[in-house]
Amino acid sequence: MSNWTAQNLPTNLSGKTYVITGTSSGIGTVMAYQLAKRGAVVIPGNRNTEKAHKALKKYLKEEDDLSSFSTELLDISSLQSIREFAEKINSDPKITQIDGLILNAGIMALPERKESVDGFELQMATNVLGHHLLTSLLIEKIKQAPSSVIVSTTSSASGTVSDKKIWDDLNAEKKYDAWEVYGLSKIAAVQFRDGLRELLKKAKLDDKIKVISTHPGLTATPLFDAGKGFISNLFRSVKGIFMMTPAQGALSSLRAVLDDSIPTGSFIGPGGITGFIGNPKIIKEYNRKLALDPILRKKMWGYCDQATHASWKI
Repeated sequence: MSNWTAQNLPTNLSGKTYVITGTSSGIGTVMAYQLAKRGAVVIPGNRNTEKAHKALKKYLKEEDDLSSFSTELLDISSLQSIREFAEKINSDPKITQIDGLILNAGIMALPERKESVDGFELQMATNVLGHHLLTSLLIEKIKQAPSSVIVSTTSSASGTVSDKKIWDDLNAEKKYDAWEVYGLSKIAAVQFRDGLRELLKKAKLDDKIKVISTHPGLTATPLFDAGKGFISNLFRSVKGIFMMTPAQGALSSLRAVLDDSIPTGSFIGPGGITGFIGNPKIIKEYNRKLALDPILRKKMWGYCDQATHASWKI
């Protein structure tokens, strides 16, 4: 279906449970609202839970019942915070399964290199390492669902990477280029999709757990606010003119997690001519030469396992 819109969202998601990272603004807020208003149990993880609640209230209508929505504290860049968040979910007897895990939280093109509390470059810690560890910790409850979907969020900015040598400096200690590191973290989202699919296939779970990567397109969100330089300034200048709304940008990941016709391993993004706007459909990955390189994928996966001490009990 090439014209998939919000009208195609299921009307009733009762009995479903979704975990989402980063719902305090932008498309994350929209996804949490759309899932919760349809009766799903939604567990968002946010560094600022108060901000997440305020953001959700902006969408609330009088008839909405969001009693199944409960945001939890999660700093996705902190390995300790991730373990504590996952432990709350895994130890809760009311949460018997996870039907969808949407890895949405992210930061973009920080002008100066910063490190997480664990000593990792902050974009990689937030966009890559944290989601790698979180998925490994929640995989058991993901397996308990009759069928489930894991969504990793990528971007057309993956095209900013051109040199394989960056895989030899994944913590950006030798060189830090804000957009190149961001692009690397978005390539890593595709590599994560394919690396996890390999594990699931070996465990004969690839027909039960789908892994899909998505691109929200050029969407007007606060993600653009922190960056500096020409590219960041350009995006901010067209933010309210040519960009999609968060409600439109959220459709790629919503389709990935809710449309049963989408096969595992797909890449969902805007279907417009530019690839930046339009209704979500299956498209080709950006920077395929690097993103789909199996050697680079194994190098990224090994780095993530080593850095996070992730243990995959599949």
